Amino acid sequence: MIIGFIGAGKVGCTLAKYFSLCGMQISGFYSQTYEHAKEASDFTQSQHYTFLPELVNDSDCILVTVPDGQIVTVWQELCQLSIANKWIGHCSGLLTSHIFSQHKVVHPFAFSLHPLYAIYDRFSCYMAMSGISFTLEANENIIPQLRATLAPLNNPLAILPASKKPLYHAACVMLSNQVIALVQIGVDLFKQCTLDAEFSEQAWHPLFLGNANNIGKVGVINALTGPVERGDIETIKQHIMAMPDELKPIYLQLSTILLNISRKKHPNKDYRQLELELLP
Repeated sequence: MIIGFIGAGKVGCTLAKYFSLCGMQISGFYSQTYEHAKEASDFTQSQHYTFLPELVNDSDCILVTVPDGQIVTVWQELCQLSIANKWIGHCSGLLTSHIFSQHKVVHPFAFSLHPLYAIYDRFSCYMAMSGISFTLEANENIIPQLRATLAPLNNPLAILPASKKPLYHAACVMLSNQVIALVQIGVDLFKQCTLDAEFSEQAWHPLFLGNANNIGKVGVINALTGPVERGDIETIKQHIMAMPDELKPIYLQLSTILLNISRKKHPNKDYRQLELELLP
């Protein structure tokens, strides 16, 4: 199967490069910006297209790798072309394959393929792709063919029901983007402690990365440490008193979640008094 890409940004460049390294055939790129298409095609040793019909004609599969808000617009353009027997996919974590519908009928070869990775750069993230997982959503009748097509990737692949995509995407955001918000809170609190900025950067990186690595190795329950797990009520009281008012609800809610994890780790430990301390 020959795959063409509409959109030459971070996701398109990364997937095209990785797919080609895995032995999959890439036709090339079409983009609103010719320079982007040219850069992406040079990077992947494929074609760059000035006209969308030419890309469609040269491809068996069209992967729409544009921002979510632009997918419908691209689809409307594709509907004017000969795509009856073409595979049409996108890489949104939230949207389903149903977005590729015409007159309330979903395109028979529509799918969504989402990489569970925060792709932050056009030309370097492909090097990490061999270790990431993908989710695939499509009509169940075409899943076997899609699995066969994607087999050269050799990545973990799970089938995701369309109805679960919003919850799935929220989970991805919690594990990726929302973590950045928690890091920012910690960095800001360090600043309020009048610690030197350079020292703080050097200090929190190993703390954060070490914990993330531990979670990946031994799981959430076994990686858990800290005052909530210990049932250290006095320490937690001190935290709550020192915490800025706007952050106290966040601290309490996250600590309550940690309390539930602690109970799984120590089922015979009495956390009832701590639970009362964490009530808002």
